Amino acid sequence: MDPREAAIQAAISDVVSGVFTSQRAASKAYNIPRSTLAARLRGTQTRQFSHEYQQRLTPQQEEFLVQWILEEDARAFPPSHARAREMANRILRMNGDNNPVGKRWISFFLKRNQRVASIVGRKIEGARAEGATQEQIRAFLELFERTRVRLGIRTEDMWNMDETGKAIGVCANTRVLADSRKSKAYKQSPENREWASIIECVSATGKKLRCGVIFKGKNLQSTWFPATIPDWLYTTSENGWTSNAIGLEWLQRIFLPETAPSDDRWRMLILDGHGSHIDLEFLWTCKQNKVQLLFLPAHSSHVLQPLDLSVFSVVKRFYRNQIQELSHLDDAAPVKKERFITAYYNAREAAITERVVRAGWATAGICPLNIERVVNSSQVAQRPVTPPPRNQAQPAKSYLSTPRGPRDLFIAQRELHRDESVSRKTHQLIQKAGKAIAVANTRAAQLEAENKRLHSQLEALKPQQPRKKVHVNPNQRFADVETIMVAVQASALLELQNNSNTAEKAAERVAAESAAQTLQSMCTEWQL
Repeated sequence: MDPREAAIQAAISDVVSGVFTSQRAASKAYNIPRSTLAARLRGTQTRQFSHEYQQRLTPQQEEFLVQWILEEDARAFPPSHARAREMANRILRMNGDNNPVGKRWISFFLKRNQRVASIVGRKIEGARAEGATQEQIRAFLELFERTRVRLGIRTEDMWNMDETGKAIGVCANTRVLADSRKSKAYKQSPENREWASIIECVSATGKKLRCGVIFKGKNLQSTWFPATIPDWLYTTSENGWTSNAIGLEWLQRIFLPETAPSDDRWRMLILDGHGSHIDLEFLWTCKQNKVQLLFLPAHSSHVLQPLDLSVFSVVKRFYRNQIQELSHLDDAAPVKKERFITAYYNAREAAITERVVRAGWATAGICPLNIERVVNSSQVAQRPVTPPPRNQAQPAKSYLSTPRGPRDLFIAQRELHRDESVSRKTHQLIQKAGKAIAVANTRAAQLEAENKRLHSQLEALKPQQPRKKVHVNPNQRFADVETIMVAVQASALLELQNNSNTAEKAAERVAAESAAQTLQSMCTEWQL
C-alpha cells in the first residue's frame, strides 16, 4: 500500500472511531484533501480498485505470484523476469487468454505489489544455500556467547583465521575507453595462472597478524623475493595449499607468540573445519596454550566468518588494481612471485584496516553480538512455513458462454445485471464462483510448471546413446574430420545393434507367450 492510500485509510478509521469529530480536522492531520476523504467515506472506490476488473490477472492471482516469488527466493532460487512472465502467461492461458503479458507488465506488477522488487541476483553454491540455516546460525552464535562468558574471554583475545587463494598475474575484465568504432577492446594482462595461498588472522578489535604465504613447489628459491622482503612466513607445498604441518607451524610461530596475553587467560580462535585445523597435534597445542577453538558450521563461512565478509573482498580489489598496474608497466610480462609479493604487500597494507576488520566482525553478528542480524540475512536459507494462500481472484465475458476465467465471469455478471434485476446473493455467488475459477487456474498453472520441470529432469536421466572413443594418432595433437566421422558412424552402428537386439528379444517373448496358450483360450464361440 502506497503512503497516500495508507494515510487515507488511517484518516477514515479515525473519523469512524471518533478520534476526529470532523472530516476537516482528519484531512488536515493526515495532509489529504477533504474532498477525497469525504468521497471515500461515501463509499467511492479508488481509481485502481474500480478498474481491477480490467486487469488480465486478478489481484488474487497476482497475490499468488507474489507468494510464489517469495517462496522461490527463500529457497535461494529467486525467479528471473523471464520466469515470472512465463508463470503469468501460464495463468492467463488457464483463464482462456492466449496473449502473453505486455513488455511493461513487470514494472507495473512490481508497482502494484511492493513486497517484491527487481534486484541483482548473485550466484551462491548449493551447499551454502542449503547449509546456512537459521537453526545452525543461531546455535553457533549462542554457543559462542556461552563459551565467551564461561571462559571470560575478552574482545581483544578473539581471533579469526582463514586461508585464501590468489592467482598470480590474472586480471579481471573491466570496462575501458577505446575507439568507438570497435565493439570490444582487448587488454594486455599477465598470463601466468599460478596460485599462491595466504593465511590471514585478525582480531575483533581490528588488529592483524603477520600472514603466511604458501607457494606451489618443492623448495623456496631466492629469485622469488624482491629486494625488500615483507616480514611474513613463506613456505611451499605440492599444490600450493595448506597442510597439517603448515597449519601447525603457523600456530606455533605466528599465532601463539603474537597473541600471547599479559596474564594467563584464555584466547578464542574462530576457524572453519579444514583438515589442517582439526589435526590432533593442532588441537593439542591449542589446548596446552589455553586457546579455545570454535569451528564454524559447515558451508556457513559466507555469513559467519569475519575475514570472508569484509577483509578478503577488499584485499582482492586492491590486489587486482596492483596487478593491472604491473601489467601496464611491464608490457604484459608474467607477474612472477617477486612481483606478486610486492603487489600483495601493497594491497594488504591499504585494505586491512581497523575499520574494515571491525566491519567484518559486526556483519558476522559476533562482535558486537547480534544474532538477529545474521539470522535475517538474505544469504541464510529461510524455508516458507505456510503454503501459498488458497483464496484467489475475481470475475469476466458473456453469460451465455462458459467462462474460462474470473474476468469472463465478471463481464457476464455486468451483462446479466443490465438485462435483468439480480439479487445481492446472486452477486455474491458469482463472485465466489469467480474466485474458485481463479484458484483452480492458478493451481493448474503451477502444476503445469512443475510437470514441465519434472519432465525435463526425466529427459536428463534417460540413458545416453552409446559412445565410441575417437582414436587419435599419438603423433598428432588434434583429431581430423575423417577420424571423428569414423567414431560417429561406429556409435550409430552400435546403437542400431542394441535396438535390433531389443526387437529380437521382444519377438521371442511374444512367440513364447503364444506357444504357452492352450487351444481353448485361442478359440472364440458364437451363439445364435
